[in-house]
Amino acid sequence: MNNLDDMLLFAQVVKLKSFRAVAEQKGVASSVVSKHISRLEQHLGVQLLIRTTRKLSLTEAGEEFFQHCQQLESGVALAEQAVSQHAEQPKGLLRIAAPMISGQYFLPGVIDQYLKQYPQMKVEMAIKDSFQDLIDSGFDLAIRTGTLSDSTLRARKLVNSRWYAYASSEYLELHGIPESLSDLEGHNCLEFHYQETGANEWPVTVKGQPDSIKISGRFQASSLVSLREAAVSGMGVAFMPVYLVRDQVSNGQLVPVLQEKIYRDVGIYAIYPNIRYVPRKISAFIEMLAEAYEEHCCAFH
Repeated sequence: MNNLDDMLLFAQVVKLKSFRAVAEQKGVASSVVSKHISRLEQHLGVQLLIRTTRKLSLTEAGEEFFQHCQQLESGVALAEQAVSQHAEQPKGLLRIAAPMISGQYFLPGVIDQYLKQYPQMKVEMAIKDSFQDLIDSGFDLAIRTGTLSDSTLRARKLVNSRWYAYASSEYLELHGIPESLSDLEGHNCLEFHYQETGANEWPVTVKGQPDSIKISGRFQASSLVSLREAAVSGMGVAFMPVYLVRDQVSNGQLVPVLQEKIYRDVGIYAIYPNIRYVPRKISAFIEMLAEAYEEHCCAFH
């Protein structure tokens, strides 16, 4: 045994208050345990334990040394846990909260791959555009857009999602094509309920700088899919992510508006509890998710 082993042995002796109890755990004679503690004291040059026929007690130096030995024990346990997770086969239940776009259009394929690779796993997904408190709501991770403000959570950036304004050809024929930002004042701009700036503002980038545009309209929704369908039907101009409308733009149902003037880049993140060692079921899914977003990143711009 070396000094580190002796320190761990010393911590056990203090906690069990007995050389004999530790010796029985280790399957050795009490004299062997005593010899190692004596060797440790000799190495340190101080007495750690006061031995009597009835009990063991710590010296002042022993009290202080015991605190450090406990930290060592904790570090060893955490190191073993971290390494063992690499060999574990994820099993159990993974609970995910995701906004509608990710949940309906992107995540199902990733989840299918995850379940095929890890047959002992189950996945539950809740479609929620509003931000969820992961801990209180019992979720393992969430997919979210925008910046992370909660320091109790960690974030893994998956991709940048670009947004533009869109309208149908029929709407533009009736109401004209806006040529400048001020022209939007005369248009029915569809409002998204879950925006950090509020429903009556579009957070945008203008000339390379972050900005926001005041808008007004007669329709507000908490679902971007609903806004897309409203825009397709000719209701007004909607500010939406490229990924959501790629098919509608391709088939001519929607046309980009002011594409050279305004846009928005929003980070999409995997959000999970800020714990030292993330369970394998979570880390494995996040890695798979990151690979999938990287593979399809062109669809988001």
